[in-house]
Amino acid sequence: MPLTVATEKSPMLYQRLTGVLLVLMLAGCVAAVVVPAGIGWDFANFYDTGRRVAAGQMADLYHPETLIDGEQPQGKLRFWGTPISAYLYAPMSRFSPETALMLFKIQNVLAYFAAFGVLFLLCRTFIPPFRSARWEFAAVFAFLCLLYQPFWTIFRVGGQTTPTIFLLLTLALLFHTHARFWGSALCIVLATLIKPALAPALLFLLCVSGLRFFRSTVVVLGVVGLASLALLGWAIHFEFLTLMLGGVRVTYPWYYNSSLYILFENLRTAAGPEAQTGLYNLLFTVSTYALKAGVLGTFVYVTVKSRARAWPDAARRHFDVLMATAFFLLFSQTLWEHYLTVLFLLLTYVVANHQHFSRGALALVAAIFVLSFGQNLIFIHFLQTRFAFESVYALLGIALFKSGPLLLTLIFLWRHYRELFHSYTTPAWTEALPLRWSRM
Repeated sequence: MPLTVATEKSPMLYQRLTGVLLVLMLAGCVAAVVVPAGIGWDFANFYDTGRRVAAGQMADLYHPETLIDGEQPQGKLRFWGTPISAYLYAPMSRFSPETALMLFKIQNVLAYFAAFGVLFLLCRTFIPPFRSARWEFAAVFAFLCLLYQPFWTIFRVGGQTTPTIFLLLTLALLFHTHARFWGSALCIVLATLIKPALAPALLFLLCVSGLRFFRSTVVVLGVVGLASLALLGWAIHFEFLTLMLGGVRVTYPWYYNSSLYILFENLRTAAGPEAQTGLYNLLFTVSTYALKAGVLGTFVYVTVKSRARAWPDAARRHFDVLMATAFFLLFSQTLWEHYLTVLFLLLTYVVANHQHFSRGALALVAAIFVLSFGQNLIFIHFLQTRFAFESVYALLGIALFKSGPLLLTLIFLWRHYRELFHSYTTPAWTEALPLRWSRM
């Protein structure tokens, strides 16, 4: 993973390699769009939501079993977005399921590549100004995009809103670092409206980003909230809040879930029916909340320690967004595989600044990319159907494999937060970057 820097050499090899990797990504995307996989999975969720909006059946928004304009729904999955976000899917209702599926996947591809472009330009700021170094980083960046499975697993389920979320969070990182708080507030609020699971990231930023961001966010939330209530009424919002309160207490099995907390759920499964009640149940519940407290304590500690550092304001804002997205992933009890897309923001920052991190830190990041293969739905389905995960060792092993990227991220923050801090004191932040951004 380390990049070669400091000396100028021919960039031709890296240019060709970058081109090959981009062609491979595009070929994979074309295949994913053409193959009609997932027409009854996550795609059906969004398609049926759009059909309900178009049919004027907002009262049925959170009842996936109901008929839509007298016809059967495309799928049976529950909609988890906010009521007002349902309008985003209404245009899909104009098309047949097959056409809408293809268009939805094309939108996913466009959102991904737009996010890749913005993130690449952000990260390239930290690369030495040699053509060979820039092209070498381009090749590494393209390779990591191709390798990182949370990006591509969404096509198996018919597409997802996660590419749009990733684009919005990448733009939020850009805007927030530039102190464009209205832009960052709008992006992260919109992302949270589409995926309410992102609420921990929004709350984290509200706590650490100062009054200007807080004010911008409150205004955006207030305007959207009042518009939603005026348009849709209180009843559907109460139903949404009830759904969310029930959802946060649920932990899904390991073959759907990549959170840290499946470690305890798999041990509960191994313990048998008696683990669902009594002392065993209490023990596993306490363990889950203890891990949550440990995650919360880690981020409080790291954030407080960072405040003692004399960083440029832009560096601090950039750090806050990275920590907010990491906190969302590590604190959430249920994480579908594609949610780990968000972790790419932190990982690519470390890769771009690799010279400021130890071999141990870079080894952890490399291991996260390797373990990302555990987020591939086809591979996980193969493991689930071909092997019996019944013993305590098998269940513990698969839980460690599935939650491995986040477990290693937590270890990275424990062991290497000082190196992360140091990366924000480099000339790229203290000299060139603030001057460059102040003109924007």
